[in-house]
Amino acid sequence: MDLAELASRTGVPVRKLRYVFDHRALPGLTEASSGHGVPRTFTDFEGFGIALAARLLDSGLTRKLVAGVLAAVARALPNTREHPLLRAFQVQAGTVEIGDGRYLRVQVPKCRGVGGALDTGWLSLADASPARPERAFAVRVTVELGALAKAVSETRAHAPDGVTS
Repeated sequence: MDLAELASRTGVPVRKLRYVFDHRALPGLTEASSGHGVPRTFTDFEGFGIALAARLLDSGLTRKLVAGVLAAVARALPNTREHPLLRAFQVQAGTVEIGDGRYLRVQVPKCRGVGGALDTGWLSLADASPARPERAFAVRVTVELGALAKAVSETRAHAPDGVTS
């Protein structure tokens, strides 16, 4: 999918999606342009990450915090092979919570065929180590991932002649 299709599916303006890509708000994206004027293309999972980053930026989080959050949720959990963001995308459900811009928690419900429920517990954004926040959060941002994952993954209906609509 390209940025225009991602914008169409998610309702996030192309300009905001391009900002995420150009300013590396989503760690791990590489410049994969085929040349000037050729649209960049992404997998559905990459599109999910780009759209999530754009939504976090729209909520008022800084680019640095968004990049830190996405780096933390995209990597494997210690002592497991679980990647919380990938699991949420596969299950098309779950939440990401950010507490005071210093802590992160991802919860994904159980889904038959994909795996059991996943709860990272609170992690420090500084080093992704388990954390026990010493107090209630003054600011807590919760992102529902299900609708965004479904929007990014939606398939377009095909017309009888094979042309997508």
